[in-house]
Amino acid sequence: MFLSFKDLQEKVNFTIKNEINLGLDRIVQFLEKVGSPQNQIKVVHIGGTNGKGSTLRFLESVLIESGLAVGVFHSPAYRFINDQLAVNGTYITDEEMVEIIHVFNEHGLAEAGLTEFELQTAMAFYYFATIKKVDIALIEVGLGGREDSTNVMTPLLSIITNVGHDHIGFLGTSVEEIAHHKAGIIKRRVPVISGEQNPAAKEVIQKEAFMKESPVYFMEEEFSYEMEEGKLSFRSAKKNLEELEISLQGEHQAANASLAIMAYILLTDNWAVEFDEQVLKAGLMKAEHPGRFELVQKNPPIILDGAHNEEAIDALVNTIKINFSNKRVVVLFSALKDKPIELMVRKLEPIADEIIFTSFNFPRAARAEDVFQVSELQEKEFEEDWKTALQTAISRLDDNSVLLITGSLYFISDIRTILT
Repeated sequence: MFLSFKDLQEKVNFTIKNEINLGLDRIVQFLEKVGSPQNQIKVVHIGGTNGKGSTLRFLESVLIESGLAVGVFHSPAYRFINDQLAVNGTYITDEEMVEIIHVFNEHGLAEAGLTEFELQTAMAFYYFATIKKVDIALIEVGLGGREDSTNVMTPLLSIITNVGHDHIGFLGTSVEEIAHHKAGIIKRRVPVISGEQNPAAKEVIQKEAFMKESPVYFMEEEFSYEMEEGKLSFRSAKKNLEELEISLQGEHQAANASLAIMAYILLTDNWAVEFDEQVLKAGLMKAEHPGRFELVQKNPPIILDGAHNEEAIDALVNTIKINFSNKRVVVLFSALKDKPIELMVRKLEPIADEIIFTSFNFPRAARAEDVFQVSELQEKEFEEDWKTALQTAISRLDDNSVLLITGSLYFISDIRTILT
């Protein structure tokens, strides 16, 4: 499998731009050249600041359990770029990726000027529509929504998990500005589900849905959930469900699971899928999501969590408090420069006995020393080389310790090349 598009380029020659360049013109024009595959598949489009990956994994697991061929496109990669494209959990092969590039080259890829993410998105649509012919595809937004390269089709259903302070350099600084980008995935008369609670952000989503004549289902209004003693209960106008169990840890995962449940209910109402409570229960228990409170070693515990903004760090801190309040917590942290790093670090410090700051090979990665400077924790150090920093962090562990590695999904992708 390929660790990067650079590896893929060693197998087959093609041209892409390694940059973020929001807008839909390039990808729409190119998709037309390869038969507009995005219009040939049934899609659930999933956006939001936090929880979209976990919501996707819960819904994927339930739909697979119901016997469907389910395509998934997510980002960033867990480890290999192949893992971003999968059908029923099986990643696209190297040979299939090369095959698609050959087809794309024949249809003007060199002249298209696509970014790396635009190429990945185009490959996903083509793979699901032409090579695998899936029953349904779950497509995760890359950045924002309105101008994201995934936003080129009309889905069966849109999900906006929530709106938080993320990618502020690209999406704006206010909740309303960010919500405007997220709400851009709402399509005319297509139902939208959201877990958003902030009144200002909800108003933006409601206005967009009203303009598009799209039914909107908000958590705590059209549906709700409760989590007590590890059991999830779900309420909506059509279904009341009790004694549900979920595979992913944390109160926030109960919210993500409830979004997936609501999506499953709407899909069974409006599409040729029959609601089956046993299928739902089995799917919720089988969902897996690498890099989200992922236990990669039990003794002493090593946890990977891609918390990459304030809200995600809040959820992570709460989960650590519940599960490891009696342990010494060593944190290995790296983040991107466009994140609210100081706020993230400040939220981590109360649960951390020691923090090691590091960096990694990514254009937007913050320097370890810069992040070190904003921390007020007494026990702290920095090491720019993440592999050295990882060795140092592991060396600090004993039977009474837990290692938490967090700060960026891209950082977690690199860590997983060694720890998984």
